[in-house]
Formats: sequence, structure tokens, C-alpha cells
Amino acid sequence: MVSETERRLLEPDVGNMEGNHSDGVRNRKKASSGTTDDKVSQQPPLNSDVAAFASRAKVVYPINQKYRPLADGASNPSLHEHTKLPPMPNEDSSSSSSSEEPDNNDDNPFVSSMVVPSSLQNQSFTRVPHYPLSLTLTGFEARISLYCLALQDLQCHCSQLEDEKHLIFLHMVKMILGCRFPKNKNDADFTKNIIQKQEQELNELTKQRPKSLTEETSHAAASCSLEEIERAQKDLFEHSLQTSKSFSRQVEGLCQLLQKKTSIFSPREAQDVSVSLTQTLVFVEKHLMKVQEASLKSTLEKLLWWEELTRLFQTQPALLRWEVDLRQSLIAAMLEQLASDGILKFSHVERMLSESQAAVAEGLQQSSEKCMKKTKELVNKKCREKESKKKKLQRSQMNERNRVLELGETHSDLQELTTVCQELFMKHRKQISDLELQWDSKVAEALGDLWKKLRSSWSKRLGETAKDVFLNTVSAQTSLSADRCEKLWQDLEQELSVQLQQMEYATKQQLEDIRTELDEDGKMWNEEIALTRACLKHLGEQQMKILQAMVARQGYSLSSETGKLLEGKHEHLLMLVQRSFVFRHFCLHMQKEMRLSRLKTLSQKDFRALLVEGASKSPACSNSALKNSSTSLAEGALLGNNLQQEFLSELETATELLQSHAQLVLGNALSHAIQQRMEATPTQSHTSNKQDVGTKNYLMEAAAESVYVTKESLLALVQNYYSQLQTITIKLEQHHSSLNQETNERQDRSSLLSRTLLKELVNWGKKPASAEFQQRVELNKRKVLEQTHLDQEIIYEELRQTKVALDQTMERIKAELMEAEDNFITELASLARVPIHSSAMEPSGEEDDLDEHSAPKLDLLLLNPALDPALNPSLTPSFAPPEVTSKSKKRERESRVI
Repeated sequence: MVSETERRLLEPDVGNMEGNHSDGVRNRKKASSGTTDDKVSQQPPLNSDVAAFASRAKVVYPINQKYRPLADGASNPSLHEHTKLPPMPNEDSSSSSSSEEPDNNDDNPFVSSMVVPSSLQNQSFTRVPHYPLSLTLTGFEARISLYCLALQDLQCHCSQLEDEKHLIFLHMVKMILGCRFPKNKNDADFTKNIIQKQEQELNELTKQRPKSLTEETSHAAASCSLEEIERAQKDLFEHSLQTSKSFSRQVEGLCQLLQKKTSIFSPREAQDVSVSLTQTLVFVEKHLMKVQEASLKSTLEKLLWWEELTRLFQTQPALLRWEVDLRQSLIAAMLEQLASDGILKFSHVERMLSESQAAVAEGLQQSSEKCMKKTKELVNKKCREKESKKKKLQRSQMNERNRVLELGETHSDLQELTTVCQELFMKHRKQISDLELQWDSKVAEALGDLWKKLRSSWSKRLGETAKDVFLNTVSAQTSLSADRCEKLWQDLEQELSVQLQQMEYATKQQLEDIRTELDEDGKMWNEEIALTRACLKHLGEQQMKILQAMVARQGYSLSSETGKLLEGKHEHLLMLVQRSFVFRHFCLHMQKEMRLSRLKTLSQKDFRALLVEGASKSPACSNSALKNSSTSLAEGALLGNNLQQEFLSELETATELLQSHAQLVLGNALSHAIQQRMEATPTQSHTSNKQDVGTKNYLMEAAAESVYVTKESLLALVQNYYSQLQTITIKLEQHHSSLNQETNERQDRSSLLSRTLLKELVNWGKKPASAEFQQRVELNKRKVLEQTHLDQEIIYEELRQTKVALDQTMERIKAELMEAEDNFITELASLARVPIHSSAMEPSGEEDDLDEHSAPKLDLLLLNPALDPALNPSLTPSFAPPEVTSKSKKRERESRVI
């Protein structure tokens, strides 16, 4: 489209205007959809570059970072400062109380610490509501306005993606709860309350959006400063992280509600539903990341296209001013020649030039005002037409969305529902994009025709004005005939025509240079995006390793399914944060370009320099342009470093957010696991404990009353029982010692590598300039890091295996203890010659009054104190019974046994 508009603007022959409309639309679509592919096909693949970016990202940390990652990817908690996000309104009071902070700039962790060079501060510009209206601005204001509009488009697109995600999530919840028919009123109330709670929290998130995303765009131009834009962008970024934090907590809260006792799901069903919900949300975020990437590329292409189109349109007033300046210089040269020939006085020459200059300057001012007025009228007319079509299209899309979502409730699979919604939203975005694309093409075509027509008419009018002034003054002040004066003017016009052709050719070459420069800018933007993604990918890998380590350390309490669920929840928040930071880095780059717009405008040396107020062709101005160019490079490097530091500082804050989320979900999982154990243990053992109490009480009474039980036989039986317990204990201690031995061997290997590294560091300190010692230190450092990562993996795997082995060992020990106790009871019953299974073993009324939570005990030692190991040294002193005052009835039984 740019090439088509360029041909229409720069070719002197107007030609046939029919068919240009359709050609313009096709070319514009081709420029927007195929430009990226063509550029990619012409340049080598970026896989190697991305790998290089990833390696660079692993070693880049902010200079003022509060803590640095350790070798295992964790952080030093002792160096943490209390930098927290401000709480969102829908968070729990328990969490908000710990994170509540005063709302001032001093305590806000997102307050910018970026240092802006003094030459780039306090820049104000006129903010316009539409891209074509930037043509009505001159100098750096036009470029800043374009970038400001691009930022606004990205903000609206991000807001739209959030709305789509919330809508999908709400329908997912409805489908999950709608799959189960409520059995009673409590189930129906549970389902209704959860849906209402989710709707309220999502509505609260929407209400908390900044005003810049909720208010409609003003159709009038307004003055604005870069500081206001940067502050608004930081507020938006802060809100996006807060929204991510709140939404992840909302998902966590929903999972906790599904696992409560009042839930309509069983514990196993609640676990499966939570896993399915988390996996689907991760699937949605992956899709949104792809949509965001396409949106960034589309916005960048649109921005560069309008920037190139702006440069192309600026050739018209530049060529007009060029023509006027050339004509004036030719008139001055001719008048000076007449004065040299004695035909005209020098005083008359100065007066004639001043009159001609004044007339031409007034004409240029009128032409500029006329062009701006016509441009605004045309753009506003086209914008009204576009808004009318867009609203009509959005109404039809809303009706289609409602129909599809109603049908989507019949789906039984979450991902199937999500896919249907995503395809619908992509279709609607494509329709809006096509409408915008078609409108851009029509406006560009209409503006091209308008500006060329205005330039042609004003060129003719200014030429006639200059001709009238020249002929009138020359004929009045000299004795030359009218034919001679006309001949002089024709010679002047002929020379002007030759020089204008040269200027138009030079302008085309300058446009090619501008196009090449914009292509280089596009490549640089893509490289920056690739570097950012590599850095965020590295951050995500480190955070997942930290969570996996936390889960592995709690492996005794959490199952593998719970661990995978926690990883899914954390991955979901990670992707939310990564999306926010990709958008943030893109906006920071745009802010940098906006800051540098003034310097770049002053350093221009092509036709655009004519449009800058006060521009001149003097050598002093050329030197000033070169100076501004070098200043632009230096200021750009400084500003880029400051923005990078700000970005990395914000990454640090996001890392703390991720760590707090990991602690939250892990704590909830541990709490739920402990609660389940506490609820399951009494239920399983209540009946068996009652039976054991009855059996043992019956056996005590029977053994005490039996005449077959003697002191010697009972002593031998007790000694055998204690010997079995001691054997079981020794086996358990041997198993623990073998595990500790493996851990000590691994620690010895790590200590040896650390000592080697310290030795090499000492040697390098003695000879800091030695490259050999430096290489040795780097080699040993890599070995230590590799061994650390390997030890981590081994520790995590050993923890998992140890959990399984200890569970098996405890089950085996428990079985052996139960077997030993059963053997003791069986032998005691055989010695007393009483049956174990008897109706008399049923618990009596007195036994029912015992505390059901107290552990049953075999109180044979109370019946015969001689069997107490504390009183009889021949027994193993591993059991010390408590001293209890016997009742009178038990004393009688004891005397009988003795």
C-alpha cells in the first residue's frame, strides 16, 4: 500500500484514478499479512540467535538486586525485603492483612527508579485519537502520537483477552457443577453459591481496572506529557500483576471449596476436577500467549506502516517548501544579475526579495492550514463511517457469542468447550482486524489523493503569486519590456523544473533509506521480544524447580497426584506473569522510542529537515545535526540501560509474588492432607479399638482368675515378648543408618569439589591476570554447579523413594508389632486355658464408659508388681508402667494369683 501511495504522490502524471481503490486494499492487506513472512524468508533463521539470547538471559541480573539466585535456583530468604503487591479487594482478609500497605509512592514496589537524561525530560505533545490525524502534527509530535496510539491499541487488546478468559472460566465452572444433578437442597445451594461467588469476584476484577481501559477514547486532540504516559503504563502493569495474583487465588479458593465436606464431590472426584480445571486453564493461557504474540507483531507492523506512510505524506509539504525555496533562490540570483548589469539597483533587489518572500510565506501558511483542515475533515468523516460499521459488527458478534455459549453448555469436556470459545473469539478478532485493515487502506488512499491535489493546486498558486510579484516589480523598477520580463521568468521556470526533478529523485532515494531503516527497526524489535521470552522462560524453569523442591521436601505428606496439581497451579500463574512481562517489555521499548523522538527528529538530514522549524542549510546546522545524531546514540544507550534495570527490578518483585503463591498452594495442600488423615484414622480404627479393649479386659480377668498361670510361666512369656520388640527396633535402626550413610557419601563428593574450587580461587587471587587460572576457576565452577544440580535431582528422587520405603517399612513394622502382640495374647490365653473368641469378650457397660480416644493398654503388670522391670532387674528395662492405685477388687485378684 505504501508503494502504491508513493507512486500516486510522487509521479507527476495523475493518470487514471479508476481501480485504485481495490488495488489499494489488496496491497494494504498484502503489506500487513505478508511483510513479516517476506522478511523472514529473506533473512537467516533466528534459532541460533534465540539460543544466544537464552544464554545471555541466564547471567543478566539487576545491579541493585536485593538477592541473587543460589546454585539450586532458590534464594536467600535472609536477604529478602518486604516488597509486596498491594492487596486486591477480593482477597481474603487473612492474606490482605499481611500484605496491606499504605497507598503512597514511597512504599510502592513498582515506583519507577529509572533515571531519564535531563535532555529527554519534560516532553509534551498533542495526543490524537486516530492514526491518520498524526499527519496533522509536525516534528517529533507526529511520531510520539503514533506510538501512543499503538500503546492504546495494545491496552485495549489485553483488556479484551482478559474478558474472554474470564468468560471461558465462568462457563467452565458452570459446566463442572452442571454435570452433577443435585441430590437435595444443600447440593443445589452449594452449586448456586459457588457460581455466584465466582461471578462476583470476576466482576470485582473488572471494576478495578484503570480508567484508561474503561473510559471511551476522546475524539478531540489533547495535550499530554511523556511522564503521564509512563506513569499510566506502570499503573497498568501493576494492575495486571495484581489481577494475575487475584485470579490465581480465586482458582485456588475454588479448588478448596470443591474439597470441603459440604461439597457435592467426593475427595477423589474433587481432586480430578481440580486437575482438569488447572490443565484447561494452562491450555487457555498457552493459547492467549500465542494470541498476544500475534497481536504484538500486528501492532508493530501497523505502527511501522503508519510511520512509513507518515514519512511518505511528509514529502508533499517538503517538496512544496523545496519548490518555493528553489524559486526564491533563482529569483534572487536573477535579480542580483540584473543589479550587476546595472539594470536594477541593489536597494530595489532587497525590497523586491522581501516582498516576494512575504507573499510566499503567507501562501505557505495558508496552504498548511488548508491541508490540516481538509485532512481533519476527511479523517473524521471516515472515522464516523468506520465506527458505525464496527458497532454494527460488534452487535452481530455479541448475538453469535450468546448462541454459541448457550450451545457450549451441552459439552461434557472442558477442553472441547474451551476450543469452541477460542475459535469463536479468533473469528471475531479477525473480522474486526479486517475492518480496521480495510479502513486504513481507504483512508490512506483518500489522504494520498487529497495531499497530492492540494500540493498541485498550491504549487500552481504560489508560482503564480511569485510570478506576479516578479513581473510587476521588475517591469516597474527597470526599463525592460514585458516580453523580456516574460522570457526571464520562463528561463527561471525551466531551471526550476530541472532542479525539482532532481529533488524528487533524491526524495525517492531518501524514502528507500527510511524504509530500510524501519525494516532494521522491525528486526531489532523482534530480537528484543525473543530475548525477553528467553529470559522469562529461564525464570519459569527456575521457579518450577523451586516448587518441585518444596513438594519433594513434603513428600511424606503429599501424593504424586497432589504434586502434579500444585505444579499445574503454579504453571498457570507463571504463564499469567510471563504474558504481563512480555507486554511490559514491549511497552518499555516503545517508551524509549518516544523519549528519543525529539533527538531523532533533530538529527534528520533528509527532506524531513525542511519541516522542522528553524531548519537551515547552513554548515552550522549540519554540524548541529551531526552533534544531535551522536547525542541520540549516547542518550539512547543510557535510556536503554535504565529501562533494562527497571524491567529486571520488576522481575524481582514478580519472583517474590511467585514464591508467595507457591507457599500458599503448598500450605493449603498440606492442610488438606493432614485434615484428611485426622478424619480417616479414627473412623478406621474406632471399631477395632473397641474390640481390642474388650478382648484384653476379658483376657486380664481370665488370666488373673486362672490357676494355671504361675509367676515363672508369666515371666517367661513377658521376656519373650520384649525380646521380639527389641529385635524389631534394631532392624529399624539399621535401616535408618544405611540411609544416612548414602547421604554422607554424597555430601563428601560435594565437599571435595568445593574445596577444589576454593583452592583454584586462591591460586587465581595470587595471579589475577593469569588466563589459565581463570579457565581453571570457570571449569571447577561449572563442575560444582553440575554436581549441585545432580545432587538436587538425586535428593528429590531419594526423598520420593524414601517416602515409599519408609511407608513400606512402617507398614511392615506395624504388622510385626501386631503379630508379636497377637502371639503374646494367644500364648497367654493358651497358658490360662481360656478361649480368645467368646461371648464374654463383648465389652461391658463399664467399658463403654471409657474414653473412646484413649489408647488401650494391657495392664497385666498392675495385677502382679513382681513383673515390673523397674522392680525386677532380670527383665529388660525398656518398659516402665505408670504407678496406679489398684482398686479393692483388683487387690483380691492379685492376692489370688500370687
